[in-house]
Amino acid sequence: MEGLRRRNVPSSGGDTRDEDTKKEGGGGKSADIDSTCTYLIFLMVILLGSGAALVVLVPDNPVSLLLMSALDRSCHLLGLTTPVYAVVLDAGSTGSRVLGFTFFLSPLTGNLVLEDELWQEIKPGLSSFATDPKAGADTISELLEMAKQRIPESKWSLTPVTLKATAGLRLLPTDQSQALLDTVTQRLEQSGFDNQGVGIASELEEGVFGWVTVNYLLDQLHNPRKSYVALDLGGGSTQITFLPKYQETFDSTPEAFLHDVSVLGTSNKIYSHSYLGLGLMAAREAIFSLDQEGLSLESACMVTSGATMWSFHGKEYSILPTNRGGFENCMRSVERMIDSKNVDQCEEVPTRKIAAFSYFYDRAVDAGLIRKGEMGLLSVQQYLDAARSACYSKEADLSPFACVDMSFIAGLLHHGYRLAPDAVLGVYKEIEGRQVSWALGAAFNMLNLG
Repeated sequence: MEGLRRRNVPSSGGDTRDEDTKKEGGGGKSADIDSTCTYLIFLMVILLGSGAALVVLVPDNPVSLLLMSALDRSCHLLGLTTPVYAVVLDAGSTGSRVLGFTFFLSPLTGNLVLEDELWQEIKPGLSSFATDPKAGADTISELLEMAKQRIPESKWSLTPVTLKATAGLRLLPTDQSQALLDTVTQRLEQSGFDNQGVGIASELEEGVFGWVTVNYLLDQLHNPRKSYVALDLGGGSTQITFLPKYQETFDSTPEAFLHDVSVLGTSNKIYSHSYLGLGLMAAREAIFSLDQEGLSLESACMVTSGATMWSFHGKEYSILPTNRGGFENCMRSVERMIDSKNVDQCEEVPTRKIAAFSYFYDRAVDAGLIRKGEMGLLSVQQYLDAARSACYSKEADLSPFACVDMSFIAGLLHHGYRLAPDAVLGVYKEIEGRQVSWALGAAFNMLNLG
């Protein structure tokens, strides 16, 4: 109390309040700053502790995921992470692609975090070189050189690489497909990368890897009950994959459609099936060939004024329109063809969020349903309307195959998978700048984390 009174007593030597305050209170502005800093540090500790508790106790909470992402990125920017590389070659039916992935290992969880991605494509696909395997392998060597430009040379020997061929090679005679795979294997062995194998992707791999990619990019891989159904439409086959959450699905699903797989170290029973022959190009051929033989065919799904030439798997077809054309007649042909493939109509699928990609996206862009480069939500009814419009249109700028392609896609969704017209799909080419394909899932698997 004496000190307090002293600061209020005038002195003949001038005002000594500041000096007294410094001596006795040790404060003033510096005391205020110290107090503020202490408060801020205390608040930061509380926030960090709360955040850590949230991440540990509720890891699937959106806030937890956001915090983990922020912490991972911060560690990466501070140079506290280790880069990891992987190269996947996708030998599809219409083109070959290279995807070079750059990950870093999270110092907090040990999980892989995707940092960068290379994507390049060469057409035509590997299966087009059935009689010239060396020329086919040259396209793969070209793609490998592109990957080398993105990965430090000192890391090449530590970078796993694999080539997975899909439906295009499955449809070739065994001797031709094997000759292509043997020649490509030599190129991977000479690439400097760590060759993890060349082969035809199994139907299960294609479906599950695509499902992993979609749900990783949509931040649902650690939230299985909210994960997406993945619909992939290639040239030769289509895949449907999801993680069921209802016991009724396990009880009613054909045994061949359920698979025990490990995803990020966790065992799951996945619903996955690949329908060979229900890819877009293979479906065209089947629709055109209904009740017909030979290379000169007629179809209600063609609205051209004359014959259209079309090549598929080494065959050159001449496709003519008929006087029975139009959407209704075309859809009848589509439904007959789909019925011949015994599509499983799982009742859980329409109740789940759906992510569709590959030709589901490409043809939506062609039909003007979505802008190129953008992702969006589309209803089955929009696909049906686009098919009807294409089958009655005489516009010169439309592809001659717009009617058959859109009718098939709409028919597969509505007649095949039994999705209601008002059912909505997320349609993707990229998510956050990353390609939506099975290749990312294959990279996780190759790094023993998928």
